[in-house]
Amino acid sequence: MSLTYSKKYTLAPLPQTNRGEGIKLGADPKGKNFLYTNGKSVFIRDIENPTLATEYLGHKAQTTVARYSPSGFYIASGDAQGNLRVWDTVNEEHISKTEVQAVSGKITDVAWDHESKRLIAVGDGNQRFGYALSLETNSAVGEISGHSKVINSVSVRQKRPFRAVTASDDMTVAFFTGVPYKYVKSIRDHTRFIYDVQFSPNGDHFVSVGADGKIFLYDGQSGDKIDELTSDEAHSGSIFSVNWSPDSTQILTSSADCTAKIWDISAKSVVNTFEINSASDAVSNQQVGNLWQGDWLLSTSLSGEINYLDKNSGKVSRSIDGHGKAITALAVSSDDTLFTGSYDGRVCSWSFGADGDHTAAKNFSGENHTNQVVGLEVQGDKLLSAGMDDTLRVGELDNKSFGAKLVSTGALPKSLAATNEKTVVATFENVQVYDADSKKICQQENLGYTPTVGAIDPSGKTVFVGGEVWTLSLLEIQLIYKYQNSHTLCINIQDNKVHVYELEGDSLKHIKDIGNHIGYISALAPHPTLNLIAVGDSVGKIFLYDIETGKATVQNWVFHSGRITGLSWSKCGVFLVSGGIDTNVFVWNREKQFKKLAISNAHVDAVNDVGFLNSSLSDENHIAVVSVGQDAAVHIYDASKPQ
Repeated sequence: MSLTYSKKYTLAPLPQTNRGEGIKLGADPKGKNFLYTNGKSVFIRDIENPTLATEYLGHKAQTTVARYSPSGFYIASGDAQGNLRVWDTVNEEHISKTEVQAVSGKITDVAWDHESKRLIAVGDGNQRFGYALSLETNSAVGEISGHSKVINSVSVRQKRPFRAVTASDDMTVAFFTGVPYKYVKSIRDHTRFIYDVQFSPNGDHFVSVGADGKIFLYDGQSGDKIDELTSDEAHSGSIFSVNWSPDSTQILTSSADCTAKIWDISAKSVVNTFEINSASDAVSNQQVGNLWQGDWLLSTSLSGEINYLDKNSGKVSRSIDGHGKAITALAVSSDDTLFTGSYDGRVCSWSFGADGDHTAAKNFSGENHTNQVVGLEVQGDKLLSAGMDDTLRVGELDNKSFGAKLVSTGALPKSLAATNEKTVVATFENVQVYDADSKKICQQENLGYTPTVGAIDPSGKTVFVGGEVWTLSLLEIQLIYKYQNSHTLCINIQDNKVHVYELEGDSLKHIKDIGNHIGYISALAPHPTLNLIAVGDSVGKIFLYDIETGKATVQNWVFHSGRITGLSWSKCGVFLVSGGIDTNVFVWNREKQFKKLAISNAHVDAVNDVGFLNSSLSDENHIAVVSVGQDAAVHIYDASKPQ
């Protein structure tokens, strides 16, 4: 019987944002889902229950925009290399219908006609900034011209006669008739970049918004300006996004002034203003994208946070948190709460119940890291977090917050490991051990090798440190060559071993070295009950060593093709999960060495850390595997046990 697995959950990241740019959220014509992009993926989330998500993986470059067809059967998505892909929404495999090179640079927006037969993709390029395509013939249907700089937005009138409008960094809106699409005129009302332009659902009007904070209303058939929407309550910053209400009577705008506003078109006035925590962080709470889908109103912050707006109360009803950057660290508590840390220093928690249900991410409050999180560990009722801001931070599990407890490591941390009583931090320069109150017990200097990763056995008495070959300067190499015969200078530059230390009081005593790997040691996992340690290296090999004898008991787990980034034992100690930069996850059986489960392409890019859920999805035949990676997503797999 072959080993099987299925992806149980995708805990989606937030939309990817860039300062000074708007983003596009795609609306589902059936009203169930909405779309956005992050990394090389397109994420489809349930608008009512956004914890339910699926991921499309067809692009090989960073995705930039995705839009549903009006029929709801297809999605068109673009990427940073100008590739436009059209794929179906019916099949789980998302079969591709067509792929074309729309522009030579980044695609910024895509628009369908109401028949779902033609679409326009716009963006950046050398010779053209837009491309109109017929899906039936896979050929051009007109020419998108009239601009001298990148086009930021496109919209197509959803009834005949067809019209299309585009908005550009050249401060103009271009108006087209079709089909085939033909350039008619340029509209020059804005004085700065134009970020968004949208036809109303009934096709009677279209609006444009831009960096000058202005909103202009135009006739949908002729392209003639009707009026400028002004008010004493108008936005005080750039307007990045605009969307129409389904009845074409109102618009929703999102701005860099940290507000979203609803405007009444007939009255040309503001109906509601939504303040998005502008007092706490005026930069990360800039509003850069929005969506009006049925009764749902969404506005996205520069931080990626998705805010649900209640138009009756004029307040944010709820916010969707998570990661927008690559997830670099993972920890799993005994009750299956997941803790994740990312490239931008953000730490989140994800809670799982006994039935496997999951909730939305909750960001840790308080003072988060200012740089990449390199390691997370649960220690009793605390969460320990080490980051590249040279700090060890202590968070409280109950209220999901970092308090005032902050320990300076004095050097750049590379890994974090902990038991209930001890904590080990391996830095570029030394190895540090802390007690349960995060007070430093000892610090081992002058190691003779460069630490790469640290670990501690469950008893808290033995510390393991992985090493790599020293990187020597030209002067150091010359010194070694000069004095090698006289033995005046003795430096061991060959390492790639596991160094074993005994913790005695306030000092570390070197006991032995284990292994002699071809690559440097990149991951360590002491066994939870036995005197064994799993060791992964930079060339993708995993060895299981007997700590007492130093001999390898398993040395045939060699199926990764790149650096091992994470190792973790199951609670029972029989299964080991590994992740690597080759995007793959493997589950190994310690008792049956040749049995393994391969989860290929677990993430779009590198897998950065792995773990097991303890009970939520596990039984006598299955285990639940957790992985995090460069795509900023958390994936949970229901896997057959390798037996």
